[in-house]
Formats: sequence, C-alpha cells, structure tokens
Amino acid sequence: MNKSRIRAVSWIVLVVFSLVIFCSSAFIIIHADHECTGVDCSVCMEIAQCQNTLRTLATAAAGMPKFIPALCAAASLCCIVIKHLSEHTTLISLKVELLN
Repeated sequence: MNKSRIRAVSWIVLVVFSLVIFCSSAFIIIHADHECTGVDCSVCMEIAQCQNTLRTLATAAAGMPKFIPALCAAASLCCIVIKHLSEHTTLISLKVELLN
C-alpha cells in the first residue's frame, strides 16, 4: 500500500471512531429523561449499550500510549529490513543499456 492509501484509511478510521463517540454521547444526552416503560425498556437497553461502547473505547484509548510506541518501533524495524533486503544490484538498477 502506498502512503496516500494508508492516510486515507487512517482518516476513515478516525472519522468512524469520532462518529461512534459523538452519536453514542448524543443518544445518551437526548434520551436521558425518557419515560421508562419498565424492565424491558428498549430505550434503557440502548442507553446501556451506548454506555458500554463508550466505556470500551475509553479502555482502548487508555491502553494506546503503551501500544503505539511498540507499534512504531515494529513498523520502523520492518521498513529497515525491507529496504535492506530489497537493495540488490541489477543491470536495470545500474541503468545499463543492453545493445547488440
């Protein structure tokens, strides 16, 4: 994958996560004072699901500072290894003309 595709995918992931956080928070705020119908209230179940989603994302975000440096180090190491292994000398890389 080239860098522009990676950036595009990164922006899409960022937008999706932002929308999930925003929409879950908005749903909780809008429906916080609904008229509850009892034990099987669908709005209460949706609010609980939104709270669970926000809690899960918060837990994942809390673990990111530990994970990101390791991921960056692994990515850098992979780039170095790939560049080292792909450096071989051929007639084409030396721009040798093969004329008869």
